Order: sequence, then structure tokens, then C-alpha cells
Amino acid sequence: MGSEHLPYRIIEHFAVGGVANLCKVRMADGTVALLREMQTSKLLRLCVRKRFVAGIQHRLALSPHPNIQNSLGVGSRFFCPYELIEYIDGTSLRSMLTLNDYRIKEQTGLIILQVAKALSWVHEHHLMHLDVKPENFLVQRNSNVIEVKLMDFDMTREATDNGPYRQMGTPAFMAPEQFIDKLAFQASDVFAFGLIAYQLLTGRMPFGGKTEKKLWRNQASSTVKPRAVRDLNPAVSPQLDFIVMRCLEKKMGDRYRDMCQVLQALNRLGPGMGLTIS
Repeated sequence: MGSEHLPYRIIEHFAVGGVANLCKVRMADGTVALLREMQTSKLLRLCVRKRFVAGIQHRLALSPHPNIQNSLGVGSRFFCPYELIEYIDGTSLRSMLTLNDYRIKEQTGLIILQVAKALSWVHEHHLMHLDVKPENFLVQRNSNVIEVKLMDFDMTREATDNGPYRQMGTPAFMAPEQFIDKLAFQASDVFAFGLIAYQLLTGRMPFGGKTEKKLWRNQASSTVKPRAVRDLNPAVSPQLDFIVMRCLEKKMGDRYRDMCQVLQALNRLGPGMGLTIS
């Protein structure tokens, strides 16, 4: 990454999260953006810095796309790498699910389709996101139409960089091969997408458990199968049910290979996405 310092003016400090500080800024052309800069306290942690810089470069390579929180530029300041990214005035998909936001029922198909488009774009670029979860999708309204944006590329890897690694994702959205073999593939993102789609369509996660660890064991187990989506939501067509349940197959070879295949299958359902909205 180059050492260019891009012109911007800080409007307000936004948040501190993970290894980065976030500030709301105004760029030279008047665009409001987010400055995401690595914390100085993390600079000497070389592995952390490497992943942060790689995440910046992955987002830059994926921009622009309507369903990505796009990069507007990258640089460094006093040896601190940073990126300027699209400012999105919205809420996370996790918050919407927690609050049972009415927009989920109104536009479930559109949300699922845009999540799939974002991940398909990642896979099309021979990458895997590896932290696919509702927290990493921002949702905003634009002229009363929902727009979904994928963010956080710090765990993104080349599609051939499969591991083994100690952990490759958030446990609640990890595929069996990530739990058992410590390996990850584009099909692992497919499994995480299936978890999100299932929750959007049914209001619940496909695998239960009295504790988090029990839930994760059920998620990883080859013998624990989720109930069909249509058992919980008859408004879902058999075709959409099949797509989501195939995404959740425990054996990687039984799943869609990547999100490009999932998106093709969803597009064949047509504008209604196989949903009957009451």
C-alpha cells in the first residue's frame, strides 16, 4: 500500500472498534465519508497489521459495487494505514432482526437477494469473506427502496488460502469444516449465507441449543439437521426452500460451490423470489 495522505477534514469521532478508529470526515470534493484508521497501539502486532492492510486492499479491489460498503481511497498517516470508505446512514441487519423490524417481512426477498449479490461479487473476485453475519450488513433506505451493503473485509482471504487456522470467522456463523477441520472455502460463506437467509425467512436460527457451545456442536454435527424453511413459513416456495436448505448442507460437497451458483439459483425464481407476502 502506498503512503499517500488523502485530503479530508474530520467532522466527528464515530466509534472505536476492533483494531480501528472510525471518524466521520468530509473529503476535498465535499463527500461525507468514514475514515477507518488502524489504532497506533496495534501497529507493532505485525499479523494484525498485515490482516488490516489486506482487508483495505480487498475492499479497494471489490469497489465499486452497489452492495458493498465501497472504498473511496487508501493511504497512511504517521505509519498508520487507513481507508476512506462510503458513509452509510443505516442500521445493521442484526439490529433489524433483533427489533423484528417490519421491513424484514416487507422486503425479505430483496434483502436476501442483495446479500447474495454482495457475496457473489466477493467470490467472483476469487476471494472468501469469512465473516458473513448480520452484523456485517448495513441496511439503508434510498427512495423507499432498501439497499444492503456488505462491510468488514479484515478476515477476507484468497479463495485458495484455506487454512488450517485457529479460527476463521464468528462461531455462530461458521460452517462444519471450519469447526472440525479448521479449514474454510467459498462454500463456507455459502453456509453462513444459508444461516442468515433461514433466519430472515423464519425468524429463528436453524440449529438450536441451550448454550452457545451446544448450538455450535449442533451446527457442526453431521447428524443434526434443521427443519425445512417451509415447515416454519409456508409462504416460502418449495424452490426457495430448496436453495436455502442446500446452502445449509453439512457436507461441503452437497452445498452450492460458491455464492455465484446461489445467485444464479435465486435469479431463476424471478422478481417475487418465491415468497408470498401476506
